[in-house]
Amino acid sequence: MFKNEILENERRRKIYALIEANPSVHLRELQRMTDIPLATLEYHLDYMLRKKVLFAESDAYHKRYYTKPVDAADKKVLCSFRQARMRDIILIVLANTKPKYQFLSDCMKIPHSTLSFYLKHLIDDNILAKERIGYDTFYTVRDEDRIVRLLVAYKSSFLDKIVDRTLKTWMETRFRSEPENAQAT
Repeated sequence: MFKNEILENERRRKIYALIEANPSVHLRELQRMTDIPLATLEYHLDYMLRKKVLFAESDAYHKRYYTKPVDAADKKVLCSFRQARMRDIILIVLANTKPKYQFLSDCMKIPHSTLSFYLKHLIDDNILAKERIGYDTFYTVRDEDRIVRLLVAYKSSFLDKIVDRTLKTWMETRFRSEPENAQAT
């Protein structure tokens, strides 16, 4: 059966379009977006998975859906972007050069234990890097280009003004500092 034939069903077409616009979306989030009963949604998702129209991957808490295969590292980043607090942490670290733990704590206004949990998760997924100098802990984004590429590609699915501001800041500082580095060499 061809993809077009599978997507002739109105509900499947709607589900597919939402997953295409929001890769890494999980079942409950998809159910809230579509307002389709959970059992019906699961039936259509399973059908499209069997026919290889969709791809799915389970993480520790959710089964996430994609319309095309995604690189493993990209999946980790997209999963983190889907969680507002983790996305905010990544964006703060991306926008600021080596922020300290205390700076992140002041910006996030969440308990230290919660911030530590999120940071540990992001470090374990190789999204952030942690560097200790004396008593201070600094954080950096491991692969800025990957993060920015994914933010640009999927920013419409995040509906977040901080994403737009961070991308604008990153682009301005990145391209302002590159000519200086080129002239120095």
